[in-house]
Amino acid sequence: MQIPTIKHIYVQYAVIGIWLGNCILWGIIAIQQSWLPYISAGTVAYSGIHADPFDGMMMPILYIPDWSKTAYQNKTTRFSDIPISDYIPLPTYDVNSLLDTTNISKKSLIEHYTYITPYMGSYRLNYKENDGSHNAIDIRSPIGTPVLAIANGVVIRTIEADATGNRFVVVRHEGIPLAWSKQDIYSCYLHLSEITVQEGTKIRKWDMLGRVGMSGIATTPHLHIQIDTQDAPFHPYWPFTSADSRSAGLGFFDSVNAGIGRDNAMRYSLHPMKLIQMFAGGIIPSPEVDTPINSVSELQSAPQIPREQELVPVNASIESIIASMNNNSKNSAWIQAMIAGTGNKTCEKKRFSDISATSKIGKTLYELIDTKCMFQYISKFDGGATLTQRDAIVMLMQYYNMSPTTGTSHFLDIAIGDPFQGYAIAAYRKGAIDGNYALPGKLLSREDFIELLVKIGKLEKNPSGIKLYRDTSPMNFKFQYIQDYAFKIRARGGNFYPQSLLTRQWAIELIGNILDQDTKKK
Repeated sequence: MQIPTIKHIYVQYAVIGIWLGNCILWGIIAIQQSWLPYISAGTVAYSGIHADPFDGMMMPILYIPDWSKTAYQNKTTRFSDIPISDYIPLPTYDVNSLLDTTNISKKSLIEHYTYITPYMGSYRLNYKENDGSHNAIDIRSPIGTPVLAIANGVVIRTIEADATGNRFVVVRHEGIPLAWSKQDIYSCYLHLSEITVQEGTKIRKWDMLGRVGMSGIATTPHLHIQIDTQDAPFHPYWPFTSADSRSAGLGFFDSVNAGIGRDNAMRYSLHPMKLIQMFAGGIIPSPEVDTPINSVSELQSAPQIPREQELVPVNASIESIIASMNNNSKNSAWIQAMIAGTGNKTCEKKRFSDISATSKIGKTLYELIDTKCMFQYISKFDGGATLTQRDAIVMLMQYYNMSPTTGTSHFLDIAIGDPFQGYAIAAYRKGAIDGNYALPGKLLSREDFIELLVKIGKLEKNPSGIKLYRDTSPMNFKFQYIQDYAFKIRARGGNFYPQSLLTRQWAIELIGNILDQDTKKK
């Protein structure tokens, strides 16, 4: 027997070392490719970032084309190709109406063409719930249709392409009152053509997440809207694996039709439309009606939403539904009074009972009233109230002496004839807002307001890259706007509190800092 030499021993150890190194490397790859996505998709993802308090829900898509016009049934037609006049509000998801396939009315045609796959349905196009294991609802929409967040939340996943090429976004919503307790839920938006948000950021109801597409195994442009429970092992949750399909001798679509994994789907998902309709308009059900939300019978027995607060009333015109949305804003009367004051020839030096003229905020507010003729028809200032995007745009345009533009804007969420139309057009031309939604009812943070201020006021860019506020990060998408504002007001140090919800008093203080600098230049 040959006695191994020291050289042979070293070679053997080297081979073993290489083998162990490869095992470790493949283990790391396996973790990255297989385990980490599920861990990051779970409840621990971005646990340090919290959503704004729950204040109701809205549909992820607001408008669809009038599908009765066959030209829009072409899969290649894009959202931007269709004139506004041919858009209608998203029809109400009504199970009984979908099951009635004998109805050949225009309304029925549009409903059936819109909701192509029901909750817990199949791909048989029979519009039956509980006929398969599809744990979501598919909403047909043209490519490029804006997809909006259904509620306040935190973006925990943005996937540009999974194994099937599917592009999707997952949002965590916190503190939703369900089944006698407050729970976290996860909304999932699949088959997107574009993602417009960043993972790990806080978003609000109305915020645009992306655009409808045909990514993944989609055969027609649509949004797959899915809501997972907090117990789901990963997001978006799917009730069966490819191994389950192979064991049954079925392909993907046939597995859905056969209802494989239906029990899992019912356990880990919620009925999207029932949930959204239940909480539409900010209505919070009482514990007595908080039940598991995943069956057709429960959807029919859900509490009825008063007609004037319905998110998408049946048979409403596009003008009336948008007007209804705008009128539901808590700040509607306040901002309408501001708009009414525009163009007032005489500048009344009015004072508010709730704001002292000797206070810091009072000095700024009354200087704006006396020099800019702002807030002329406001009866009470109410500094602690929050501001909407509508409020902010009007307020900033009045400060910069910008007049609203005549004409009708292209925005789908502003009613024709609404005086805000002119402000929206002017803001659009200034580059302050873009897309097809002006989001007039969206509540703003301080950083949102500063972005509008910098764009409308055309503030000079900060030539230095030095961070001027301690609590702002260069990783923040709105960092540069905050920097430009800080440079304008000569800020040095301190905190800005960028994500704090904007109040009227804070808005006046932020504008007041600009006013001080503008006054010094004169």
